[in-house]
Amino acid sequence: MISKLFLASGAVTAAVADAGSMETIKDGLLIAFLAVGIVWLLIDARRNLIATYGGAVAPAPQSAAPVSSLAARPAPAGQPSPEILAVIAAAVHTALGGSSRIVSISTDDDDAQAWAIEGRRAIYATRKVR
Repeated sequence: MISKLFLASGAVTAAVADAGSMETIKDGLLIAFLAVGIVWLLIDARRNLIATYGGAVAPAPQSAAPVSSLAARPAPAGQPSPEILAVIAAAVHTALGGSSRIVSISTDDDDAQAWAIEGRRAIYATRKVR
């Protein structure tokens, strides 16, 4: 009877010790998450303050730029406008880097037909030959 009582009290003591260590771990995690949250809020507040009050000075308003003779004349038939060419060149430079170059740009209907043929070829290439 006495040995059962000692065993039971030892189990209770061990359970209380484990519960205390779990509480300590919970408290430690709570403090860590609160610290991370506070740091996050401070960084976000700093970023918002810099975006609102600091950073770049607003540029002075400029007068309208004169229209160049290249933009004033219409594009030849079958060729995209200079604005479209500039957008394509900027996209190629951004995507592929400065060492890339555009070989040709055309709006011919033959290109559309070539894409359709290439699509059919890709579909047929996935089929088994019997």
